[in-house]
Amino acid sequence: MESNYVRVGGKYVLRKRIGGGSFGDIFYGSNLETQADVAIKLESVNTTPPQLINEAKIIRSLKGEGIPKVYWSGSEGNYNIMAMELLGSSLEDAFAANDRRISTKSACMMCDQMVQRIETIHNQDYIHRDIKPENFLFGLNEKESQIYIIDFGLSKKYRESKTKQHIQYKDKKSLTGTARYASLNAHQGIDQTRRDDLEGIIYVFIYFLKGALPWQGLHIKNKTEKYNKIMTTKMNTSVGELCKGCPSEVAVLLNYCKGLRFEENPNYNYMREQIASIARKENFQLDLIFEWSKFNKGRSSVKKAEIEEIEVPVQKGKKTKKIRKKQAIGKSPKNIETEQILAPAQAEVKDEDCETVVGNSWPEFFDREKIFSFRQNKSRIAFQWKWKQKKQMQWKEMEVFA
Repeated sequence: MESNYVRVGGKYVLRKRIGGGSFGDIFYGSNLETQADVAIKLESVNTTPPQLINEAKIIRSLKGEGIPKVYWSGSEGNYNIMAMELLGSSLEDAFAANDRRISTKSACMMCDQMVQRIETIHNQDYIHRDIKPENFLFGLNEKESQIYIIDFGLSKKYRESKTKQHIQYKDKKSLTGTARYASLNAHQGIDQTRRDDLEGIIYVFIYFLKGALPWQGLHIKNKTEKYNKIMTTKMNTSVGELCKGCPSEVAVLLNYCKGLRFEENPNYNYMREQIASIARKENFQLDLIFEWSKFNKGRSSVKKAEIEEIEVPVQKGKKTKKIRKKQAIGKSPKNIETEQILAPAQAEVKDEDCETVVGNSWPEFFDREKIFSFRQNKSRIAFQWKWKQKKQMQWKEMEVFA
């Protein structure tokens, strides 16, 4: 019954959590009127600074191939919410599913599309500022080979839309983005511009070609020290050493991105020509036929949730009895309240250097067990996500097909 699901925006229902991060959660959902599958992002209204409403505004303003659709956004109860197009697996998912070994052809086709998506965004006055393979997703069905760019929560304008006046050079900035793929300029506190997005793409390209980057897997507990170590490792690793074993064009691309000036307009066609040169030399076509086509075909990005059943305290006379249910009951999130704003996806982050960071303005979270609490007709429903416990109770697995 649809009444057994939380409803938002009047016609969208949340069905299963499929991901999230430090700043919110993503649910698989559906449109009750059209029965279409959607992705629904939730962010607490207490998040400082808020991202989701601004992200929805940015995505709506962007036009072009590989930009997801936003169906609805707004605030209800204690949450900022956005319903958007449901997409397929991320580039990181595809990479991991192939044992972190993919062909040069697939790496080139992914990089070529990433450059195109970033050019589309840059041409409309924005920079992304969080380049990583998790933020590029394949489409579904007939668009299974098309790559989309997502997560514009950290995006900002690098120039004024009407006058095209570029932002002024600033430094002493905190690191914003994902340390593993961040540019050296970003590490060094220089305000990011178009060149930084492109440098991040080339790091992703090298990551796909070689399977890892030299600054991965550093065992340093203090995050500031770890990010500084990543920066020094990047500084001390020459382009030649970093690109060893890769086609020569990769070093050309990295040197090109590193050499761009603060306000310089990148030559995206030149970058794509370098990728095409690899294809010609290695005798393959950039035909968008990936080796994992079957992996993504006809499937959504919905993952099998690993969540406990929920305990519902129900008042019965003077006693409180706990019963077990499979889902929260409620037609709207008006009474949803959050005890703690947490980062449930931390268990999903393989390396801290692949975790998005936003300067020093974001709070640190230590208790990550309780995620949301819902109140409905004096009943309190506590959800608890426990990711890697032996005695784990799971919902009946639900396969979702587009």
